[in-house]
Amino acid sequence: MNEPKSSREFLSEALGPRRVRAFSPFLAPEEKERLCSLLEFGDGPPPSFADALRDLARQYIDDGSSQKLRAICLLVADLFEQGWRVSVEDEKILFEPPGIARAGGQTVDDVKARLRLALQTARKRQLQEPSVSSFIRRIERRAVRPTGHKSSVLDLIDDGRDLARLLANIHNLTADDRQRALAHVIDPVVEICETGRRCAHTGLNLIDVWRYFRHTWAHEYRSVPGRQLLILIRNAARPRHPVIGIAMLASPVMRVNVRDRWIGWLREETKQRLDEGLVDPHALAQALLSRLEESIQSIRWDDLVRPDEIVEPSEATVLRLEQKAAGAAYAREMELRAHFEARQESGEAVPPLRGAVKSNDPSVNWLASSEDLLFVRKRAEVLAQLLFARQMFRASGLAVNPLGALEQLHAGRSGQRAIDIVLTECRKAGLSSRIADVSVCGAVAPYNELLGGKLVALLLASEEVRSAYERRYSSQVSVIASQMAGRPISKPADLRILTTTSLYGIGSSQYNRLSLRAKDHSDLRADLAWKPIGSSLTGGYGTLHLGAETANALRLMAQSRHSSRRINNRFGEGTSPRLRQIREGLDALGLDSDTILHHATPRLFYACELGAGARDALLGLADTPAGVETVSAIAEGWRCRWLDRRSRRPETLQNLVRLGPQSVQASLHVAGGTDLLGDPHSE
Repeated sequence: MNEPKSSREFLSEALGPRRVRAFSPFLAPEEKERLCSLLEFGDGPPPSFADALRDLARQYIDDGSSQKLRAICLLVADLFEQGWRVSVEDEKILFEPPGIARAGGQTVDDVKARLRLALQTARKRQLQEPSVSSFIRRIERRAVRPTGHKSSVLDLIDDGRDLARLLANIHNLTADDRQRALAHVIDPVVEICETGRRCAHTGLNLIDVWRYFRHTWAHEYRSVPGRQLLILIRNAARPRHPVIGIAMLASPVMRVNVRDRWIGWLREETKQRLDEGLVDPHALAQALLSRLEESIQSIRWDDLVRPDEIVEPSEATVLRLEQKAAGAAYAREMELRAHFEARQESGEAVPPLRGAVKSNDPSVNWLASSEDLLFVRKRAEVLAQLLFARQMFRASGLAVNPLGALEQLHAGRSGQRAIDIVLTECRKAGLSSRIADVSVCGAVAPYNELLGGKLVALLLASEEVRSAYERRYSSQVSVIASQMAGRPISKPADLRILTTTSLYGIGSSQYNRLSLRAKDHSDLRADLAWKPIGSSLTGGYGTLHLGAETANALRLMAQSRHSSRRINNRFGEGTSPRLRQIREGLDALGLDSDTILHHATPRLFYACELGAGARDALLGLADTPAGVETVSAIAEGWRCRWLDRRSRRPETLQNLVRLGPQSVQASLHVAGGTDLLGDPHSE
């Protein structure tokens, strides 16, 4: 008789040995026994498994091991609900992320449906939160608004039945007449959601309107730090200008290898372009030297080094700056620990230690704020790197013999480090002012049936959106840059590239082949295209699969381990505070945080260049003006290429009939209504 397979063997056979991950939590013996008994199931976990874990977690909210057990229960519950396979063996918890592996002849749509279902788990919990459900009921309720008339957000959702009738009526017109008629059915306009602005037709706050439609997406809504521009695309051809779709431009992620390689911010890519003759060595050398000089001048250094050390840095100068940075880091750790212990002794919750500067208020003393320990460390650390790069560039003769110097720098470890440092500065400059990430983009019912998501994505490259972004941020004082410089610094807001990723990792019908060629559309001055720029085949790191309750439990674990709150959600402390908090909490549990945060779902990356030469501009090689199109020209191209054909399909008109205010409302109030969701990649 064959011996029964262990949990590890079973998972390894079914899913591949390199995908199974294991951890042994740091728990008291009786608590480990209780957790393992809960995880021991014969034929697989029951449907109520996650609920049972959360019930157990609610019993343990104290300090010490109980706090650990609570965090582990919440973590495993989240992973299980997201489709991770969970088992236990020899007091070790075994788990495997779902990724996008296809089993049993699954189609692409099957995989998307499975991943979408997993994402909806957190969304459903969020919709059940009292504050969220109250907001939805309030904005849907018909009430007298500032316009003086009764209105509801449902008034901004178009009637699919009426749209179907209009499209059917123009079905048999000639090609030219059809195009003119379609423009009288869908005429998109861009509306920017700003604080205090209200809808002219309903009196509703525009940010509330945007938030309502965002809750119809397939995954939960989380606010993001940094720059963000909330956008409504509305149909001026219809009564009350109903919403076609929504979008959000946000600050881009700092490190994305696929994007950075495509732009040329990685040394290996730059070297390859040099070798292939795609980059002029004199232009590259000048770009590197200019970027280095600008970066040095953007840092306050008078309290760190002498002027002659800036001009002619030495190894001793660099070493002294590194020691200064280490000293400031230690002093800040002591400051955070004292803050933590003082609150603990008084029995208070530990609030974040945000520092003196909380906004870019005109009254801020930037010189004084640059002496905050956090920014003393950052200034000394960055300046040490920049002066090291200056040393290397001067020693190689980069200014006088670019070709030979670049070859020499690429050949040695120190030279490579110097190039890496300056390319990092190029990336920081580009990400801070010339790139935006499309973190939300899609159509809402009934326009999702008409490929409205493609229209929204294309309109983000319009002159109207680019100008709105520039107006919002071009004169805004940067809190981080100003504390680094010791004086007010305003960065430009000159958008040159938009980027985004495919949510499901196996292609996006919204962005695939999304282009308009100028030769096919007379109103366009240049080609407009979203292009695939690469993929992360092994997946990436993120926290989308972990809920807010779990994140909070892990944050408390991190605090207890370090006797301080090291992540305080303040400007300059670091990117992605949520990711860093969760990583620290997982480490405090004794877990390899990468095994949890690596979601094993590949991502496809897309980019849209706003005019020719955009990538060269982000490397400092050239700076030709951005070329962007108007909303009206883009809309005309979209109607001609996509709407005309789509609206001729009988099944499209049939589907439109069932879409409208009621279907959107149902997607928010009926659990499991996945087919009604306004999903950004569902087309």
